[in-house]
Amino acid sequence: MGLLDRIEEEESVEAAPIEKPKEEKAKKPRRSRRSKDTKTDEAPVVTAAEESPRSRRRRNREPRKPRDRVDRSLKGDFERAGTAAYSFRRLIDFIANVGWSFPLIFIMGSGSNFSPTYFLLGGLLITILNTVVLPIQFGRTLGNFTTRTSFVRHSGSNPIFLYHFLKAMFLPFAMAGLFSIQLGLNYQKGDSPIALIICVLCLLIVIADIVVSRIRKADRQGLWETAFLGVYLVKHVSSGESSGWLKRLESSGDFFESKGWGVDKDGEDSDES
Repeated sequence: MGLLDRIEEEESVEAAPIEKPKEEKAKKPRRSRRSKDTKTDEAPVVTAAEESPRSRRRRNREPRKPRDRVDRSLKGDFERAGTAAYSFRRLIDFIANVGWSFPLIFIMGSGSNFSPTYFLLGGLLITILNTVVLPIQFGRTLGNFTTRTSFVRHSGSNPIFLYHFLKAMFLPFAMAGLFSIQLGLNYQKGDSPIALIICVLCLLIVIADIVVSRIRKADRQGLWETAFLGVYLVKHVSSGESSGWLKRLESSGDFFESKGWGVDKDGEDSDES
């Protein structure tokens, strides 16, 4: 029995399969980082069929041509007013617009028991007449009638009444601008800034008018002349068909001419300011 058992054990040992060693899996080559980056950085190629209509319109758009500069010099058979008429017109319009208020301020400041109500209403009527009524009706002011001049744009038409009104507001704008300095010095946190903003804007308008007038002194173009696209003071020739109070306004030019006020001298260069 012992011999048979040994023989069977040897046969079972020989019959047992021999395990083969496991083969290592072939390692895949690692992709280089450079190749990955180049692949992601490559821009997709857009064919002509995939191009959007908007991009085609941009590509086919013609380059813009530079705009031609508009000539706003004085045209037509107009003769520019001379220095005497230019200065005297400013004086008459200044008196009609705000100059009448200085005697009232002086009398009220002297401490007298003077009621300026009616004089104030009369002065405001003169201001409205000179800055609104006459420019709308005739395109001229009292200063234009007395110096026989008129304002015309570069195209030959008269400017709207707003031009005359804004020019007459120079002194009120200047006073409001000076008042802005006092408001700024006394401004405290919590105060309403509306009045201060309005006064500062008035001050900026006055400064801009002075700067533009200095720059364009040769052409007599200030802030409002530039804003209304070129306004010039020219000599006005009366048609002689006026009547009534308009005829009296026209004849005021004869009176001032007889006194030698606002009359340009012979040979005076009308382009000087």
